[in-house]
Amino acid sequence: MLKRKFIITFATMAFCLVTMGAKAAELKIGVVDFQQVVEKSDAGKKFEADLKAEGQQMEAEITKGKEELQALKEKLERESMVMSEKAKEEKQIEFNVKLSGLQKKQAQFRKDFVGKQRQGVAQLRREVLEISHEIGKKDKFDLIVSKDALLYMDAGVDITPKIIQALNQRHNTKSGQ
Repeated sequence: MLKRKFIITFATMAFCLVTMGAKAAELKIGVVDFQQVVEKSDAGKKFEADLKAEGQQMEAEITKGKEELQALKEKLERESMVMSEKAKEEKQIEFNVKLSGLQKKQAQFRKDFVGKQRQGVAQLRREVLEISHEIGKKDKFDLIVSKDALLYMDAGVDITPKIIQALNQRHNTKSGQ
């Protein structure tokens, strides 16, 4: 996916440079560092904090389940000498059922966590794309590309701070309503 985006971005840039010929020296290009947007914008910080809090909550629940299983295992080991074979089997089955349930819960948590992470990143990307379009039209950029697709760039073409500022304004306006 990233390779495909890189190829498309590179081809677009090459096409623009070739078709613009003499105008190539006059191109106004902007570059956006999405990772920096996530790390420094209010929306990105909130997203990461929410994700971290949810991850910690899930981890606490899993830890509690592991502790309960460990206590059950220790109890089973302590009492196994005085239990009948049938009682031992029942306790072992109970332990196995709880272990399986915990493993399923852990897998579901992981799946949910990754899904929320992807969904949040996709939402931020959509907003950054919208803002990039707005800034591109307003400031008359010929081309705005992601820093991920570049091998070199002059610091003067980095519009990431402008994107972060616009994203912060957008979210401050939303939260103020």
